[in-house]
Amino acid sequence: MSTKKKNADYLKQGGILAMASLIVRIIGMVYRIPMSNILGEEGNGIYAVAFEIYDLILIISSYSLPLALSKMISARQANREHKNTGRILKVALRFAIISGGAFALILFFGAGVIEHTIYPEYSGVQIPLRVLAPTIFIVALLGVFRGFFQGKRTMIPTAVSQIIEQVVNAIAVSYTHLTLPTI
Repeated sequence: MSTKKKNADYLKQGGILAMASLIVRIIGMVYRIPMSNILGEEGNGIYAVAFEIYDLILIISSYSLPLALSKMISARQANREHKNTGRILKVALRFAIISGGAFALILFFGAGVIEHTIYPEYSGVQIPLRVLAPTIFIVALLGVFRGFFQGKRTMIPTAVSQIIEQVVNAIAVSYTHLTLPTI
C-alpha cells in the first residue's frame, strides 16, 4: 500500500471516529441536561456517587481490553497469522464474558452492601448501581469487538459500538434518574 493511500485511509478512519464521537456527545446532551434539571441536587448527588463506583469497576473490568486486543490482532495480521486472530478473539470474548459478567453481578448484588458500608449517608445509591451494572457486561463485550476491528484497521465497528454504548447508557441513566428522589 502506498504512503498516499495509507494517509487517505487513516484520514477516512479518523473521520469515522470523529463523527461517532460527535454523535455520542449529542446523544449525551439530549438526555443529560433535561434529566439533571428534573432530578435536582439530591438526585444528581446520589447518581454522581453511584457513577464514581460504576466508573471504577468499568475501568478495572474492561477499559484496557480494546487496546491490548487491537495490538495483538494487528501484530498477527502483519505476520499473516489469520487463524491466530480468530483464536485471540475467542479468548478475549471468554475473558470479557467472565470479567464483565462477574463485575456486573458483583455490582448488582453488592449494591446494597456498598450503600450501607461505603456511603451510608447517601440513601438510594444502590438503585443507580443496580441499573448501571448490566452495562459493565455490555461494555466489556463491545470492547472486545472494538479492539478486534481496530486491529484489523477498520473503525466503523468501533464507531457503531461507541454509539450503541451511549444509547444504552442514555437508557440506563434515564431509567436511573426516573427512580431517584427529586427535590
